[in-house]
Amino acid sequence: MKNQWTANLTGMVQVKVMGLGPERFLNECMRKGIPLKNVKKNGPNSISFTIDLKDYKRIRNIPRKKEYKVYFIGRQGLPFEIRRAWKHFGFVIGLVGFLVVLFLLSNMVWRIDVKGASPEIEYKLRKDLHSLGVKTGVSQFSLPKLQTIQKKLQDDNPSITWIGVQLKGTTFHFEVVEKHLPKPDRKIRPRHIVAKEEAVITSMFVEKGKPLVTTNDYVKRGQVLVSGIIGTEDHPIIVPAVGKVIGEVWREEIVSIPLNTKFTVLTGEKKKRYYIGTSQSKIKFWGFDKNKYKAFQTEDNVYQFKFLKWKLPIYFTKKTIHESEDIVRTYTKAEAINVGKQTGRNDLMDKLSQDAKILQEKVLHESLDNGKVNLRIYYKVLEDITKTKTIVQGD
Repeated sequence: MKNQWTANLTGMVQVKVMGLGPERFLNECMRKGIPLKNVKKNGPNSISFTIDLKDYKRIRNIPRKKEYKVYFIGRQGLPFEIRRAWKHFGFVIGLVGFLVVLFLLSNMVWRIDVKGASPEIEYKLRKDLHSLGVKTGVSQFSLPKLQTIQKKLQDDNPSITWIGVQLKGTTFHFEVVEKHLPKPDRKIRPRHIVAKEEAVITSMFVEKGKPLVTTNDYVKRGQVLVSGIIGTEDHPIIVPAVGKVIGEVWREEIVSIPLNTKFTVLTGEKKKRYYIGTSQSKIKFWGFDKNKYKAFQTEDNVYQFKFLKWKLPIYFTKKTIHESEDIVRTYTKAEAINVGKQTGRNDLMDKLSQDAKILQEKVLHESLDNGKVNLRIYYKVLEDITKTKTIVQGD
């Protein structure tokens, strides 16, 4: 199969020998070292075979007998196809040019659709897309991955809950789901306000209901702070308690910081390789310099060629080789303690509400064990300590 494919590239000539004793001509070819292919005996006085185009002149120089004649009956292969195409050069160039332009246009972005977004959000998204290079008339080869576009848009637009990204043909489709704050209940059921943590009350504001505690009081979890029952004992009135109680709460965090940490970082040096081929095999056509990086990480961007609405079984791959190195970060014990304090503070703030404040922190216990500094940190936090409890019949 491989020899046949090579012969088609170099060209082949079909030869027919007719007359008395055509085998003698074959013997002359064998003496000259001319390889013969597809030798067939078509009759008692006729033999046909195929030779490579490069042996054409050699076979013409072989002396021929009067008893037989040699005919060249056919030609096939790339050189002859090129010669035929050259006769229609203008048409071929025009056709190839048309297909090339159509192929390039099929792999560009010609439309961007955004659905589900308000006009303000859509305007912001289109500006962000333009900064990412996603705009009409740009080649799809130069665009980031769809996952990268999706993550960037969601990170830069906190008012979006989710955004879907699809590339169909030459059109980008963006499906947006915006964040909608729940509407407050028109009618609030009767309720108490109770403490969700043990705390010392520092301030309170009661809009509706009967306060049962005051500032500087120590309260336990579940204790009623503002009652939803007002009025007198003889004529009680049940209302939904509304208010805010701020208190000092005690919290604790346990943090471990290793003195030596090994991790991998990228140096910023990189090399690029470009391939084209099918899903099973690919051929490199750019980036032949040797990779001299001792340690590296690779990133592949694969793009499937399209022609009009059809996806072709041909892929363009851009492979980026990033140089990396292993680094050991070393802390002294004092440095590890400082890092642990900051880590503990950050971990705690992630658990608290946005309006909470850390008033005081104190390391209750520290130890060095197995190359790690272990900290037990105590925090005094100022936060809203309220939650609601529905009033049921019989309370």
